[in-house]
Amino acid sequence: MRLRHRPAVPSVTPFTLARLVPGTRYLVCDTTICGHLTRRHIPAGTGYRCTTCQTLKGDQ
Repeated sequence: MRLRHRPAVPSVTPFTLARLVPGTRYLVCDTTICGHLTRRHIPAGTGYRCTTCQTLKGDQ
């Protein structure tokens, strides 16, 4: 006699997209914290702030 198994319940929540701030740009971050990779930058004054390491890029 074969027993039927229930499908496994996913252990992670479903992926949801975060709302982007208007003016968001993906720029190369020049810090070693971000590993010089392209990260999301949001407008901050006349420049852009990295959402990962919080450094400013551009005119301040």
